[in-house]
Amino acid sequence: MKTFTFKSALLSAMAIFTLAACKEPAAAKEQAISIDQEQLCEVQNWQKDATALACKVGQKVLFLPTTFGNEQLPVLFAAVNCDHRFSIALTKGGVACIYTPLKMTAAEARDAIGKDEIIK
Repeated sequence: MKTFTFKSALLSAMAIFTLAACKEPAAAKEQAISIDQEQLCEVQNWQKDATALACKVGQKVLFLPTTFGNEQLPVLFAAVNCDHRFSIALTKGGVACIYTPLKMTAAEARDAIGKDEIIK
């Protein structure tokens, strides 16, 4: 019985959070973005700088990594490169979304992923 109550509470909280997130703040309304549905930018690296070199803000971007098997890569790519105000198509093997760069320093990125790999 406790499991059912916990699940019900969790689902209710998720529903309330989702509805609260639907209301767009005034500042977000002011930030108009020009969406380019005609051009497709394809990248193979999840890092923000690699995407920034190949894509323009507002352009559709397709992330298809060269290696397959790390299910975290599409999520990392979406977190760093996708505009979350628009739909994001995410699978184990790739991501399609509207490109918007994440502004973070290399040190912040290293902290975010918990690794000391070089991020330009």
